Amino acid sequence: MAWRQIWANEGRVRTLLWGQRYGFDFRGQDCEAPAFVTPEGPRLEIGSWAPARTSDLGVIAPVHGDGSRAVLAEAGRFYGLDVHEAAPGCALPLVEQALQGRWPLLGLSLESFSEVPQRLPRLVLAYVESGGTLLLNGVGPRAGRGLRQVASELGVPVPEGRQSGETTREVLFAERHLAFAQELTGVGIEVSGSQPVLNEAHGGEVLAWVRAAAGLLPAVVELRVGAGRVVISASDPKVDRLARAVSAREPLSALPAMMLVRQVYGETAWRVPGIFANFIIDDPALRDGRLGLDYRRVLAQAREHDFHVTIATIPRELGLAEPQVVAMLRDHTRWLSACYHGSDHRGYEFYLPEAKRMRYGGRPLAAQKRALLRAAENARRFSERSGVALDRVMVFPHGIGSPQVFGTLQSLGFTSSCNSDDRYPLGAPVPSDFDLGLRPSDLAWEGFPLMWRRGLPDRAFILDLFLGRPLITFGHTKALGPDIQRFADRADELHRIAGEELRWSGLEDIALHSYLQRRDPASGWRVLMLSNEICLHNPDPRPRTYSVERQHLPFGSALVSDAGPTGASEQVTVTVPPGGTRKVRVAGPGARLVGGDHECSFAVSFAVESPRAARSSA
Repeated sequence: MAWRQIWANEGRVRTLLWGQRYGFDFRGQDCEAPAFVTPEGPRLEIGSWAPARTSDLGVIAPVHGDGSRAVLAEAGRFYGLDVHEAAPGCALPLVEQALQGRWPLLGLSLESFSEVPQRLPRLVLAYVESGGTLLLNGVGPRAGRGLRQVASELGVPVPEGRQSGETTREVLFAERHLAFAQELTGVGIEVSGSQPVLNEAHGGEVLAWVRAAAGLLPAVVELRVGAGRVVISASDPKVDRLARAVSAREPLSALPAMMLVRQVYGETAWRVPGIFANFIIDDPALRDGRLGLDYRRVLAQAREHDFHVTIATIPRELGLAEPQVVAMLRDHTRWLSACYHGSDHRGYEFYLPEAKRMRYGGRPLAAQKRALLRAAENARRFSERSGVALDRVMVFPHGIGSPQVFGTLQSLGFTSSCNSDDRYPLGAPVPSDFDLGLRPSDLAWEGFPLMWRRGLPDRAFILDLFLGRPLITFGHTKALGPDIQRFADRADELHRIAGEELRWSGLEDIALHSYLQRRDPASGWRVLMLSNEICLHNPDPRPRTYSVERQHLPFGSALVSDAGPTGASEQVTVTVPPGGTRKVRVAGPGARLVGGDHECSFAVSFAVESPRAARSSA
């Protein structure tokens, strides 16, 4: 269309005039994602994990004046556990409680202490011999006398840590220890510079290695003691912020502690309801040829390689949709869907409202909100005449400017937005949430859910798999080619890495499963809701009751369930029948104009079986 060319020319002029004045910094330049090397062979299935006997976790570590926290304590909070902390000099009551309560995991960071309470080493031995897991974290080159006392009582060699040297190339999680590393089993993470290692494995099982010029050096080691075990790690025992530690090029700083928590607590720790994946193509109109795609070829590739493609289409161009393409979207929901891509995609459409002399042009906030209303109205009319509704997910062109537009999205009934994770909304400071960027969605801006996606060159999707974030990858038509072979190749890789548990879905279905669940031994099933609407499932032969909570609930909103009256606003209790589903959504002021009720993929039996499933059953 002519308007696309006009706005493209406008963008070229702005590039010539103010090309370096973006109005934001690409976070990837300051905190570049590490490169991941995946194993070549097929992965073993991880399976399910039984819940722990209690959600209590004990951490004995010094209090740091710089505001940093013990990494095991932060990992425990991330997974929803009840974390109990004590300084080394006050550790006796905590260890006694851990021993009596049979807590599954206890962490000690004593490397800088010359003395510990006299009874502490013997109590720690009793705890481990009774079946507990002890993490000796942060074992450095200057092991204090307190650490030596504990190690001597346990009968394990005195841990000696050091730095690997500047020739380090990779951190590698051992292939034979699936229960520990889980999704990162056999995965190598490329690093540069010195990494913390142990001098020897002392006959224990090595859980993580560091590959250096001298060969493989142990970094995390497990030793059996009585009915329990001791895990020794050379990594730093503290972090200033968990999200920064996970995303930085320091894979040994937080990942081993998180792996251990997941292994020990099983279903008692937060887990996602499923592993979801999606490919997004930005910009095409719903028509073949010019402005659109070769939809028949896209569908053939999706069916052959068993993946799902969402077309992020511009609502202004819905009037150009061709009947045969609409029919494919309606008849092949297993492989194809469409969602919102702004309103008219005039450059960085929802940019900073007051931007002047910038690479992208600003538009008043009121105009941006009107654009969202136009997008919803165009999609409504399209749905009425075609029978196809766009997924209630907004993919902002380029990115998000002011988070004040989220209130409009909320009132219109959008479930989420989905954008590249290299930058956050531009018109607000970065929130201080310790888990920002680590969950399936973030709610820290105006309480509106933000899902993140990655470009094809970004291989940190392996980290998303470990964290439980959906594996969402996007590209543009020119980069993908007419047969989108690059998506097909990535789909084959994801199937090999994630196995049969991988679920390919549209963005709205992924948003419906953007939540965490855990089985608390004391209070039963709990859910942390991370979207505006979720679908709960019950695979059991008996009813299952969930306690659902939603953080950052928008002002004036409340949680409601299709199971009946809830009687609460920020937390609801929902009972799901055997083999059934129930939905919970955020209800607030304003009309719900976009889309309708989306049928959950767990409840849908597709008439056409995927080629991959057919091959596996043959």
